[in-house]
Amino acid sequence: MIKRLPGAAAIVAGLVITLTLVPLPIVPATAQTPPTVTDRGVQATFPDRLAFSVSAESDSPIERIRLRYSILPDGTAASGVPDFDPAASVAAKFELQGPGQTTLYLPPGTTIEYHWEVTDADGDESQTDPATFFYNDQRFDWVPLEGDNVTIYYYSGSDSDAQAMLLTAGETLGSISTLLGTVVDFPVKIWLYESVEDMRPALQRRSETYEQSVITAGTRVASDTVLVLGTASFDTLRHELAHVVTAVAGESAFGTMPAWLDEGTAVYGQDDAGGFENAIDRAVDRGNVLSVRSITSYPGDPDKVDLFYGEAWSLVNYLNDTYGPEKFAQLFAEIKGGKRIDAALEAAYGFDQDGLEDEWRAELGLPPRETPQPTQPPQPSRTDEAASTPVPRESSDSGTSAGVVIGLALGTLALAGAIGVLGWGLARRYR
Repeated sequence: MIKRLPGAAAIVAGLVITLTLVPLPIVPATAQTPPTVTDRGVQATFPDRLAFSVSAESDSPIERIRLRYSILPDGTAASGVPDFDPAASVAAKFELQGPGQTTLYLPPGTTIEYHWEVTDADGDESQTDPATFFYNDQRFDWVPLEGDNVTIYYYSGSDSDAQAMLLTAGETLGSISTLLGTVVDFPVKIWLYESVEDMRPALQRRSETYEQSVITAGTRVASDTVLVLGTASFDTLRHELAHVVTAVAGESAFGTMPAWLDEGTAVYGQDDAGGFENAIDRAVDRGNVLSVRSITSYPGDPDKVDLFYGEAWSLVNYLNDTYGPEKFAQLFAEIKGGKRIDAALEAAYGFDQDGLEDEWRAELGLPPRETPQPTQPPQPSRTDEAASTPVPRESSDSGTSAGVVIGLALGTLALAGAIGVLGWGLARRYR
């Protein structure tokens, strides 16, 4: 017997049968293809041009390109965005040095680690593998000579002179590191230039007056790089490498060394203090030495430059001869930890700069320092604070760093006649 279903139930049954017999279509997911990015290398013409190139392709227009880079060994991460017109296929270039970028100083031997990042209109991203570029002074055919954690680069002079400089470099880094209780844990590069004309383009550019007035015999241009004039300038090399070590031992985001301690240690690292020792001996004989507080920063008077270096050396010599290297290393550690010079001296020796000067003057047979009494109560002001607690003068840096100039080491020195008086002596650090 056939039993009839109610009308609504019959319709539902028909639908069920239809759905089971007709399969639903399957729509495949759309695959997203990330951009293809190609590092096109670096074009360099020292010291005027350094450009990074890239190309990219994608199914949708390329909208963003960024170069990410850091200047080793201690440069912070930075980035640059090149100009380009969005398209499915693009080529772009970013200049770190060139007509549009004149403020960034990159010394010879700069090592740059970099990679490119690209994003298209769909939001898909790609990047290149990390790469490094060694920025060389291509004007000369450099010969590298490698030692323990140090490399000498030279293009003139004898191989024996270069070997002797390499030996001196290793000995200096070792002895000053031991003195300051620290370790230089990165490779150091030393570039030996034959003449002033050869080395000048490798230095940070100054005013025309400065360029005509200053002879630079040696400079620490980066935390790991030193330039030296002459292939057998041993004491210049010792001086500049001492600055490499003092920076490791005493500089940080929290502390900065006073000028007399930094430069005094660099002269202390030389085999012979030379004219600097003569300058302090003459000042002692005449009784016209400088106050210790006045040489916490570099002097602005060219007539006092030799005395500044001689007195700085004498103070460092006194601290080491009287109290030994252990306390001297502690002084650097206290500064690196964030203490200013007076507090660091108190922690290491139990006296501040005035106490140091009192002891040092007594050791040399000088009368006590003058301590004039104010005729009226001093009014607090920024000028008074600056006069009583001088700080090292800051200098420009590309974002990591700075160097040392030996010759007439102050930007304010414009008299060419002062060069003969100062010799190679002044060494001013860029921080």
